[in-house]
Amino acid sequence: MRRLTHTLIALISLLITPLLVAGAAHASEPLFLTQEEQGWLRVHTAPLRVHNEMEWKPYNYNEDGVPKGYSIDYMNLLAQKLGIQVEYISGPTWDRFLGMMQDGSLDVMLNIANTRDRRKYLKFTDPYHITSVGLYVHNSEDSITDLDDMNGKRLGFTEGFFFGEFIRRYYPEIKVVTFDSTQGSFIGVQKGLVDAAMDVPLVARSILRDLNMTDLKYVGKVSDPVFITTFSIATRLDDVILNNILQKAIDAVTSDEMRAINEKWALKENQVTELSPADVDHLKAFGPLRLCVHPDRLPLEALNLDTSLTGVSAEFVELLQQRLDMPIVLVPTQSWKQSLTFAKERKCDVLPMVSKASGARESLNFTSPWLSLDLVVATRDDQIYITDISQLADKKIAVVRGQSTKEDVLSLHPDLHLIEVRTVSDGLSAVSKGDAFALIDTLATISRALKTGDVDHVKVSGTLDIKANFAIGVRSDDGQLLKILEHISTTIDPAEINAIYNRWLSVAYVERIDYARFWQAVLIFSVLMAYVYYRYRKGLQAANEIRIAHSEVEAANLKLDRLARTDPLTGLANRLETDDVLHRELARFERDKNIFSIIMVDIDHFKAINDQHGHTMGDQVLKHVAEIFTSTTREVDLVGRWGGEEFLVVCTSTNAEGALKLAEHLRTAIEQNSHSATPPCTASFGVAAIQPGENVDDLMRRADSALYSAKATGRNRVELAL
Repeated sequence: MRRLTHTLIALISLLITPLLVAGAAHASEPLFLTQEEQGWLRVHTAPLRVHNEMEWKPYNYNEDGVPKGYSIDYMNLLAQKLGIQVEYISGPTWDRFLGMMQDGSLDVMLNIANTRDRRKYLKFTDPYHITSVGLYVHNSEDSITDLDDMNGKRLGFTEGFFFGEFIRRYYPEIKVVTFDSTQGSFIGVQKGLVDAAMDVPLVARSILRDLNMTDLKYVGKVSDPVFITTFSIATRLDDVILNNILQKAIDAVTSDEMRAINEKWALKENQVTELSPADVDHLKAFGPLRLCVHPDRLPLEALNLDTSLTGVSAEFVELLQQRLDMPIVLVPTQSWKQSLTFAKERKCDVLPMVSKASGARESLNFTSPWLSLDLVVATRDDQIYITDISQLADKKIAVVRGQSTKEDVLSLHPDLHLIEVRTVSDGLSAVSKGDAFALIDTLATISRALKTGDVDHVKVSGTLDIKANFAIGVRSDDGQLLKILEHISTTIDPAEINAIYNRWLSVAYVERIDYARFWQAVLIFSVLMAYVYYRYRKGLQAANEIRIAHSEVEAANLKLDRLARTDPLTGLANRLETDDVLHRELARFERDKNIFSIIMVDIDHFKAINDQHGHTMGDQVLKHVAEIFTSTTREVDLVGRWGGEEFLVVCTSTNAEGALKLAEHLRTAIEQNSHSATPPCTASFGVAAIQPGENVDDLMRRADSALYSAKATGRNRVELAL
């Protein structure tokens, strides 16, 4: 049997290896580049000159002469896909880099925002990252929370940053003070040269930490959506072919590749956790945070053989550590009882996944629950399903000793007869043998024990209307640590926690392997792979010819697709494209809780313009308004012509307040930007932000109702939907 096993494995390896090698080769092959684009790469063999900043962690910085950061890794990935070399240019200021793009001494800039002024000399790819902007002030400053509070005050940021373009356009009352670097603007706050500094939170957090600027504080994100920052890659305006090549490489980046870079640099917006100076000092003085856990409660929490943490708790602790930015040390224990004892003896500071059981209350305080799970009932498989807890009356019900299950159940149903068992497996064994009628615990722990143990004739028979709530248990003599961990845990997206739990719940359903069937499947698989490999080799030549033709066809198809999704008069997205984007934003909201808003716009008295000046002039008015929309909105916003004189703006990552501000910017721009070639006009606006449970039609109805209200109350107004 062993010889047969080795033979089969060798056969499978022989069959699969050529396919894997060939697949790997094709992964680095053409990205459907046109003949012109391939020719450009053959002619331009010199390394691309790409900008590298010195101090903009974690996106783009230089450490001991080595370019590093999120954008650097992203550019290296694109270069790998294209098979090109990159030369990073380090040292100049941001403003000087922009000058080098204009004089031709630099080919590419990374992490750059697409703005109207820059489009005069740069060509941009689609964005590859989106983030926000924050304000930072001295600890003694309490009057500034947003840009609206900055009138007449001094705002500092890096010379050449896009902030300047928008501050001067939309907030002319703010006094702009520029510096050579982000660090310089923060030092300016310390020295009283400016009242506030402005930058991306992850960058600011790095600077505050590295320079130990404990006398500065974060007062919040800038709410105006025009300052939501998108990172694109820019080439010179005349380098159209290079820009197209880079865009195709961006399009070829997989979700797994993107996730790997994001995880490496911890670039989730909600991982930026701003703590007060007192909290930072407390953590520094505290030293490593010592953790005790349940050593054997998979898939929720357990210790591996090497005493490392695994399960749902392990991923939650990783999220905490990313936000705390302090060392966490795991203190191994032999049992849950010993973990509780260690907490009481102050041998550990935190239990990351604990319920408020009576055994823990003596020595721990608790944060708000970060995970709530339904309790379920397991019985023998010959029992009927449990639909009401009254079915458990007068029966022996097993619960695990030391958990809060007993207390949670008895607080609601004090007449139930509960018996304690050592583990979930012991409880299931008692049910199987008839020593207990049922076991109550979480679905995850019961499913895991059923699939990995030797328990037969037991099933999950129903769900109880009782929750097992898991919180962080914090040593009871440190109230400030409790406050810090409460704050940190609330920054973690519940959707992310649910995703972690669901991954581990699926691990709980591990079936035992039937090896006889396994080897039968191997034999069948081997024969199929031999046939597939034969057909694969025969198809390689034809596939190569098809790929060459496909690159040309795709270029033509892309052009046709753009035409099919563009309004021919204004150049904006047409209704088809706008509707598609709306549904994509809705799907992103339902999946990631990423809020978005829409602005419905109607040109006031447009029929009168057509009647008095003719339809040709009416068309010119529509084109003029479209140009205002394009120049005033962000790159990530979608502006579409919805029909006639109606337009729709889809504002990604924008709440109602932000969309209101953008709508007011647009209203003012249309009113004030009179065009000598067109009659003056105004517009009315209806704003609506997506709400849970809504579909696209619901959202559109609310925006339309707000627009109707704006027109009914005098026009040239902005109204927010209820």
